[in-house]
Amino acid sequence: MPLKNGVSLLVMVAASMGSFLSAKAVANDDITWGVNSAPPFHIYDGEYKDAGVCDALVSAFQQELPQNIHNIRKLPSKRITMIMKRSKNLCFPCVIKNSPYNDTFLYSDTTHKYAPHGVITNRDTAQYITAKYGYPVRFEELAKDTDLRFGQPDERRYGKLQPFIDDYLLNSSNFSFISGQKSHVSVLAMILNDRIDYTVDYEMIKNYYQRTHDDGAKLSFIPIAEYDGQVIEGAVGCTRNEWGKRTIETLNSAISSVQSNSEFQRALDRWLGPNRPR
Repeated sequence: MPLKNGVSLLVMVAASMGSFLSAKAVANDDITWGVNSAPPFHIYDGEYKDAGVCDALVSAFQQELPQNIHNIRKLPSKRITMIMKRSKNLCFPCVIKNSPYNDTFLYSDTTHKYAPHGVITNRDTAQYITAKYGYPVRFEELAKDTDLRFGQPDERRYGKLQPFIDDYLLNSSNFSFISGQKSHVSVLAMILNDRIDYTVDYEMIKNYYQRTHDDGAKLSFIPIAEYDGQVIEGAVGCTRNEWGKRTIETLNSAISSVQSNSEFQRALDRWLGPNRPR
């Protein structure tokens, strides 16, 4: 009788442990996405709610990886970066592949491509800039122009352009640092209200503004000579830990299907244009 009870107890413990391990295994297969309000990457509200490029990318992964549980956490971008640097399990969609600013991330294979940053300004200032500094614009020369006011949104960094900004603009009276939610969109309103003269960002930001604001047609986009011929590769960035390694392998197994996802392709065409890099 004691042996029977002992066996029963062992069976109960084993069953309990099995249940715990199964739950843990399922949890380890979860994919946690960190998203932030940054249209048209992620769009939280309005006519295009949930129809941003990265919204569609995450949705495509959900469709192609139904065996995984997908958790979506809405967080400020700084919080997302901080969580990942602390080795907490998180993936950030639509990062620039192998960016030096996020060297602690693990990167998936390329998910999509798009054109690099350009100068965004109003139509009159665009004529002045191109007449003086060319088309595509020679950005190093433009950055030296003390008659033009530059605005840099919070969390924006510009790769090879950043040293020009740091050297010629950062500590000058014609430099403005724009903070707050959707700062990359707010800066365009500041341009049209003559509070600053230009910024640097992707053309898709201008496209989003034009679709959602009546005065958006007054904006102009000028390619940058220093980026001539370059293409940006988008990817998913995940925490550099064992969970991240497994998750990246899982995501990579689905990327070919994700790239063919019709919803994702429509989002890319809408915001990047049909002539986007392929």
